[in-house]
Amino acid sequence: MHAEAAIVGIYALILLGGSAALHSLGRVSSSAWGSRVLAGYRRQVKDAPAPADRADWPHSEVPGLYTGVALVAAVAALVLATAELVRHHRPAEAGLLAPVTLLALVVTTWLARRLRRPAHAAGPGRQPGPAEQRTASHHSG
Repeated sequence: MHAEAAIVGIYALILLGGSAALHSLGRVSSSAWGSRVLAGYRRQVKDAPAPADRADWPHSEVPGLYTGVALVAAVAALVLATAELVRHHRPAEAGLLAPVTLLALVVTTWLARRLRRPAHAAGPGRQPGPAEQRTASHHSG
């Protein structure tokens, strides 16, 4: 087996792991008042603002941003693994690179679908958030 194929295969797996970690960071609350760091201060302030709603901007864009960056890493892994599979296609190298390429394709497709369908999109039984209510009231009157 050629060492280059093994190195690129491992690097593509690292990129895919990084893309999964980036995507999961998008689900973490970005509200400063909702963080554990300010928990003690929040208890002392009587008129503390309510934690930001995930539907309010810019908090509503955080999952899409992280998913977009994760998608770039996944596409890089897909391109690297595919190019290496085309360059080195002996059975041992193909046995290593084909599953990595397939995994990169699956992760890239999954992230692309997540990017087109945001996690905060209205679904059955979901009430619109304050930002959506303000937008609806501005458009209706």
